[in-house]
Amino acid sequence: MKKVFSKILELARQYYEKGRIYDLPQIDWMIKKGEAIAKKEKMNRDLLLPVIILHDIGYSKVGEENPNVKDRTIKKEHMKKGATIAKKILKKVDYEPELSKAVVYYVSVHDNWIFGDNKPFTKCKEMALFNDLDFLVGIRNKRMFDLRAKSLKMSPEEMYNDLLKEEKLINRPFCCAETKKMFSSFLKARKKELKH
Repeated sequence: MKKVFSKILELARQYYEKGRIYDLPQIDWMIKKGEAIAKKEKMNRDLLLPVIILHDIGYSKVGEENPNVKDRTIKKEHMKKGATIAKKILKKVDYEPELSKAVVYYVSVHDNWIFGDNKPFTKCKEMALFNDLDFLVGIRNKRMFDLRAKSLKMSPEEMYNDLLKEEKLINRPFCCAETKKMFSSFLKARKKELKH
């Protein structure tokens, strides 16, 4: 990982420590997967990685430990506050101005799918990958899956059934073979855990 990304992460850490308990592990996973897939798919990591690092930083200002991830008010608030914090952090590390502008914009709209706006993900391949990873991170293991179900006030069984008809699968299909494969693998693992 480039030194500048490490600096961004270090500055973001203080905010994430005040946010949701799973934010830092989530971001670590997304960075690792995002960096590998972006390299393979020839995507702009200078755009993708800061968006990954900073996207949920606004949850530190929402005031809930495990907010409902599909609550429109919370989504809007965390994106707005997150964009403000992202702008400060990027300025502090002297990030390239045009990229900073794009990163701040994408942090401000990264969950716009909840409002029926899929443009950020269809117009930018890095954001399509970001959206895949942001979706997959919540189902990648039992702990994350259970936390996501709890935030949605669902049982794990309800959460699993909800995943099968998730609007993302229709409106924002997976951007590459690797993320499709990950979804299939995670789904099988979560189904197996429900049987035990």
